[in-house]
Amino acid sequence: MEETEVSNFGDLVKRLRKEKGLTLEAVAKKIGSHKGYVSGIENDKVNPPSVKIIRKFARMFAQDERTLVRIAWADKAPDIIREDAQRMVALAENEGASAVDLTRVPLLNSASTGYASELNPDGRPRPAVEASLIIPRTRASVEFAATICDDSMEQQGGTTFSRGDIVLLSREEKIRNGSVVYILFSMRQKRQALVRQVMLEQGEHIVLQPLNKEYPLEFLTQDDVDAVYRVVGRIEMFERATADVNA
Repeated sequence: MEETEVSNFGDLVKRLRKEKGLTLEAVAKKIGSHKGYVSGIENDKVNPPSVKIIRKFARMFAQDERTLVRIAWADKAPDIIREDAQRMVALAENEGASAVDLTRVPLLNSASTGYASELNPDGRPRPAVEASLIIPRTRASVEFAATICDDSMEQQGGTTFSRGDIVLLSREEKIRNGSVVYILFSMRQKRQALVRQVMLEQGEHIVLQPLNKEYPLEFLTQDDVDAVYRVVGRIEMFERATADVNA
């Protein structure tokens, strides 16, 4: 089998399709989809497909499915770790996966559990699920990952966070205006946790803004806040099959 060049997944699919002399319609028929979807993959108009579809591409083009999955995974990595993900793919192909510098981070919750709001004695969030994420080690200090639970952080245009997305979290010592944060706080003797953008932090007052304008603002004081983690990365609609999640 010819060695696959590590490149953008869409560019790779286009090159392999043309080498085989296949039309978009022919490829679409083989994977059980339609011409527009294949064209979208090739031109980076849609995210790389699921592992199930990637397996079909691998069989069609006589390629190693693990290689194709790694390339697709790197393409879907959040901007802050994309270079590290691409480096990981290159190392995995050239030297084997054991040569890659990976790190394991606890996953705090699932979309169905709601945000983890309880604290351990050390002041760190207590995960609501027994799971972890393995990601390339990055320059950012990623301490936790969390699953977005609702549509309160969705917006039209700009950065958006949809239900099921995974966000990567780093401890924030000082709340900064404009930051998107995972914040744990206590109000009326009830501990809560939310993902919100800091609209205003001034003195003792904090205003938290959902990106979806149908949700209300949250008004806190510094004394209400138990812990704050800044969102430093995002993985859209994370697929368990493309990374190691141990439930």
